[in-house]
Amino acid sequence: MKSQKDFFNNIANTWDEVCNHNMIKVEYILDLIDIKKGSHVLDVGTGTGVLIPSLSQKVGKLGRVKAVDIAEKMIEVAKEKNKYENIVFECTDILENNEIESYDYIICYSMFPHFQDRKEEAVCKLAKKLKENGRLIICHSQSREDINNLHKSADETVKEDNLPTMKTMESFFSKAGLKILEEVDNEDMFIIMGYK
Repeated sequence: MKSQKDFFNNIANTWDEVCNHNMIKVEYILDLIDIKKGSHVLDVGTGTGVLIPSLSQKVGKLGRVKAVDIAEKMIEVAKEKNKYENIVFECTDILENNEIESYDYIICYSMFPHFQDRKEEAVCKLAKKLKENGRLIICHSQSREDINNLHKSADETVKEDNLPTMKTMESFFSKAGLKILEEVDNEDMFIIMGYK
């Protein structure tokens, strides 16, 4: 079976045509996060950089966004589309990355299920990368049910990539020492935001 990395590399060039992100909902999520000017943001699993234009504007000239993805082709597409001075792109597996940088906000938009059987570990590792009072946000602009059904009917590589229940997510956040600030779990979106 092909790896996740291969799967995302293979679809990188057509991703924006097949994957539709409702930007009104995306902007609603980003407004809820309330990113301050000058912030340092980590965009995990950036894909083709859906959040980048908004994040670049929100952090401003004094802020910085690091956009990471496991698939180099996704990073290539994201770089091509987004030529902002306050964005740094990096092809890396964030769970294997031992950088010592810390962030005001870490956002996992539309990618958390792809941590597969390492979801609890992912929340713990990402929480450690937060500054004091920093926020971890796991969010989707679709419902949990829609996400899970989409993956089930997609490629073999991602069919088991599920978004856990809010209760499970709460326990991951709690074990990672994060206090929950916001929860949304409805037919439009899924958001859990916690702080250190």
